[in-house]
Amino acid sequence: MNSIVDKLYVLSRSQKFRNLIIQFIFLIFVGLFVYYLISKALQLDITLGHFVSRAGFGISHTFIVDYTSNDSRWFAYFTGVVNTIRMCIVGIILATILGTIMGVARLSKNILFSTISYLYVEILRNTPLLIQIIFWQIVFLQLPRISEAITFKDTVVISNRGILLPYASSTENGYGNLWIGIILIAIIASLFLSFYINKREDIHGKVIKLYNFKLSGNIIGLIIFFTIASISFFILQKPYDIDLPSLYQNDKGTYLQSGGFEFTPEFGAILFALVMYTGTFITEIVRGSIQSLPKGQTEAALAIGLSNYQTMTLIILPQALRSIIPPLTNQYLNLTKNSSLSVVIAYPELFMVSRTIMNNSGHALPVFFLILVTYLSLSLVISIVMNILNRRVTRIGA
Repeated sequence: MNSIVDKLYVLSRSQKFRNLIIQFIFLIFVGLFVYYLISKALQLDITLGHFVSRAGFGISHTFIVDYTSNDSRWFAYFTGVVNTIRMCIVGIILATILGTIMGVARLSKNILFSTISYLYVEILRNTPLLIQIIFWQIVFLQLPRISEAITFKDTVVISNRGILLPYASSTENGYGNLWIGIILIAIIASLFLSFYINKREDIHGKVIKLYNFKLSGNIIGLIIFFTIASISFFILQKPYDIDLPSLYQNDKGTYLQSGGFEFTPEFGAILFALVMYTGTFITEIVRGSIQSLPKGQTEAALAIGLSNYQTMTLIILPQALRSIIPPLTNQYLNLTKNSSLSVVIAYPELFMVSRTIMNNSGHALPVFFLILVTYLSLSLVISIVMNILNRRVTRIGA
């Protein structure tokens, strides 16, 4: 009996034993809380069966898909996802370009460039994103009314309803999707061919010549791409045609616009805000990564006669990519998640369409769960792509 008491006394004095007891009690409380949530959730209708019903509402912005209010809620949700992906892809590309330019400008010896970049970062980075979104919407709404729209020889129409630009629309022969597929195959084939020829030239020193003209892999890839695109375009009887915007008055004197690609104030506001805001963080990432490199890299490049442009593009930025890509991934993820703020200006992206479905159906919990899964999937796709790129950049000898 005394030995048992002694063991209990020793255990009670043991810090490891006390930690285990605290963790066990904490797990009990967590388990009870999870059980309570599951029991309450089972009492609710958490299925998505109502998504097959008619949506019953319109969506002002559609891209690629032809959505109508008679389509199902699944199709409405898919339209919102497409709008989100469209905005994120364009935003990521433009924010990367803007951030890289401004990051290099921060280190410029030109006082004007460096000052503009500094003010850009300090002002926009310290301003709430929501305020910037509303600001850009107000800016776009200050464009001339449609009755006073600015036109450029029937090619561009600018008004507070949006900016109409020339657009390539598929013709009635039905070969538009087939031609797009051929273009994608041509792009992939050209990239692989360019990579193979450049690698062959780097390893074996064999250069392809045509009438004493040296042809690099990049030039050959472009020639192959444009040849396939041009030949297939005429073989498929011109599957795409130029759709020009137009501005006219109906019988009642109302101004209407049609045709072309419409760059709406809502899309422009959220795109400009996301690009300008995210670009400030990318600017600092690029600046810090460049400054982390030894100054001897720049001095050596200049010593062998490279220009400042060649030094930056061939020596500095390729090495800086190793430290740029990891934090850059976080900014891409932030841009994707911040796109949900477009609900305040009525741009029908994923969250706004989902909120409309929730109001119509009265099933909030399963729709919110679907939203979380969708944003998680988008974030995982971005992370996978950036991790592949990061491994490619950091690979020794790449």
